[in-house]
Amino acid sequence: MKNHLTPSLVLSVVALFVALGGTSFAISQLPANSVGTKQVKNNAITSPKVKDRSLLAKDFKPGQLPRGEKGPTGTTGATGATGTTGASGSALAYAYVEDIGPVNVVPGKSKGITSAMVSRPATGIYCFELSSLGTVQNASATAEVNYNNIAESDKLASLQLRSDDDFGFGCPADSDMVVLTRDLSDASLVNWFFYVTLN
Repeated sequence: MKNHLTPSLVLSVVALFVALGGTSFAISQLPANSVGTKQVKNNAITSPKVKDRSLLAKDFKPGQLPRGEKGPTGTTGATGATGTTGASGSALAYAYVEDIGPVNVVPGKSKGITSAMVSRPATGIYCFELSSLGTVQNASATAEVNYNNIAESDKLASLQLRSDDDFGFGCPADSDMVVLTRDLSDASLVNWFFYVTLN
């Protein structure tokens, strides 16, 4: 039996070659910059197709790149300059008064007040002559806390301001302030340590 080429068979074969040839031509002759993100399928570009050291840290999401090893500790910097001493406090005067027999104003913890300005006519009564300070507008007194004996940390210091008065407690007539120190357990006057601040 003889096979005869029919016109339809010839046309089919020619169309097949043209189609294959056209596709082949199109793939091999792509214009420059014609492939973009739309043409590249997800996960189509793998590690072997990426040039080594061609990506930057900014091309990765935060946390994707591992941290490098910790570097050695740097040398200690030079010591900074010593700061200047601050200005004295704004209080007009202050004092730490200790009662260990004779009344004593501690110089290193006081300003404008000395031991000579304080007298104690009776237990727990401390009279101050403050004329050298000028006008005192207000003042406060705080009893020292006995950290070594909590049971003794129940003392209270209170004060009154007047000019040239004995305050009714036997202070010298030229006294300007009186501080009373009491034991809170029975309100009795006791000799005690205290702080005073004047403005």
